[in-house]
Amino acid sequence: DVVKKFGKNPKCYLSGEEIDITKPRTYNFDHIIPVSRGGSSTLENLGICTSDANQAKSDKTPDEFLYLCKKILEYNGYEVIKP
Repeated sequence: DVVKKFGKNPKCYLSGEEIDITKPRTYNFDHIIPVSRGGSSTLENLGICTSDANQAKSDKTPDEFLYLCKKILEYNGYEVIKP
């Protein structure tokens, strides 16, 4: 089921980085809607991501995490424009 959903060459759903599924310490399955916020532990609510991205996202929803990233980048002088 996991390979069906994510494929054999998945990318982090948050950063787009390629994930080597033969190196389990480099990636995590993230609760897209955190359990602490009512999300479930079903495969439908899991995304594959790098360990670093998962740790940074913490208990935020993807939209909350992206908004935080945008604020940080803009504060540091970057212009963020969604194509």
